[in-house]
Amino acid sequence: MEKVMEKIKKWWGWATLIATAFSILIGGFVKTIRKIDDQNEEMNKTIQMAEKSIIWNDKIPKIERASVCDDYLSRGFNSYTKKLCENVILQDSTLSKTDE
Repeated sequence: MEKVMEKIKKWWGWATLIATAFSILIGGFVKTIRKIDDQNEEMNKTIQMAEKSIIWNDKIPKIERASVCDDYLSRGFNSYTKKLCENVILQDSTLSKTDE
């Protein structure tokens, strides 16, 4: 009976060690994923602000603004800028029809 108890203690020690290592590994993985997710969120905000800067700049040609508007709208952003984009795209398509 003592040999069985010694084996159980030995295996219990190994199981505890493996479970601890696994927990640390999973914790590190989750932390890394959260950090990547935060970076992606910041990147999306930066892209949105850059696109808004182009869309609202009247000095940039309408065709370029319309192209950026397509990207902006495809990302699903919804704001007053979306309404401006719809007007810019409409004006761009009107201009391109008159050029033909």
